[in-house]
Amino acid sequence: MRIIPDEVWAALTIWQEARNQPYEGLLAVAEVIQNRMRRKFNSDGTVIGTVLRGWQFSGWNTGDVNRLWSARLDDTEVQYILALKAWRDILTGSSVVPDAVFYYNPAGVTHTPDWAVPANFIVQIGAHHFYKG
Repeated sequence: MRIIPDEVWAALTIWQEARNQPYEGLLAVAEVIQNRMRRKFNSDGTVIGTVLRGWQFSGWNTGDVNRLWSARLDDTEVQYILALKAWRDILTGSSVVPDAVFYYNPAGVTHTPDWAVPANFIVQIGAHHFYKG
């Protein structure tokens, strides 16, 4: 059995969620993963226990086409390399969305999530809106 390193799980999740966003958006998604791990917010404190937790990162949801695409992803693909760089940059202390544990793309949903209240809004980066929890 092949063990997949934590940084690969993180980079695949960032790729799934933000590959069409500016680099700052990749950093922001990476930071949300880190913030959730640190706070154990919908997380057991590990990368895998954070990104694979049910209904937290849509790219891992059953039936999401990104799940299959990421399983076949070539690790030389430019957007994957940028996602991996974003993860590594966040680990070295980069910060663009301090305290953010939520984000969503308003164009991709039919209704606003209950947690997306104006008082918790931090910033919009690309198409994603980031919120503290």
